[in-house]
Amino acid sequence: MARTFSGIFLAAALLGGAQAATLTQTFTSNWTVAPWNYYGDVAAAQWQYQAYTPWDATLGTLEKVTITTSIQGVKDAADTLTVRSALFTGWSPNQYQFYDSSVFAAGSTTFAQTRNYSSATDFALGSFSNSLYLPQANYYFESRSALAHTIGATTRLNYEYLPMAAVPEPGTWAMLLAGLGALALLRRRKSAA
Repeated sequence: MARTFSGIFLAAALLGGAQAATLTQTFTSNWTVAPWNYYGDVAAAQWQYQAYTPWDATLGTLEKVTITTSIQGVKDAADTLTVRSALFTGWSPNQYQFYDSSVFAAGSTTFAQTRNYSSATDFALGSFSNSLYLPQANYYFESRSALAHTIGATTRLNYEYLPMAAVPEPGTWAMLLAGLGALALLRRRKSAA
């Protein structure tokens, strides 16, 4: 009986047991910007869009999303700098998968910050697993101040997921059936003896 159960557990281990996987996308933004006139708004402002890949449900079951943003740079001590970043599939706020804004106050010429966000605490996992407004999907980064500044930022988007279970090859099924048959034969011989 113990051999039969161990054979079944071995078969289950061969056929299943998907390991968690992580898919990472990295975005970088680097620039030096001086004040300029953007339709009457005079400011040291710069922004950038980079395409990102929304969650693809054919890969498996999305378990967790984490976002890490690292920002550093140099600004005028008298100036206040605002930074915004977002991952979105549409222009309306309810189409944002993620949005964040930071302010670096006057008083220092350098700034640095690393922030971590997770679907466990900071935003809904469903916003990444239900991207309804495709095909446009962008990572957005913006820095804005009154005076010149230099900034560098790196954002990492991690999808943690359980891959779809692979369908066993016919040869795997044949080995499984042969092994189960051998176990049944051994059990029959043992009970006949």
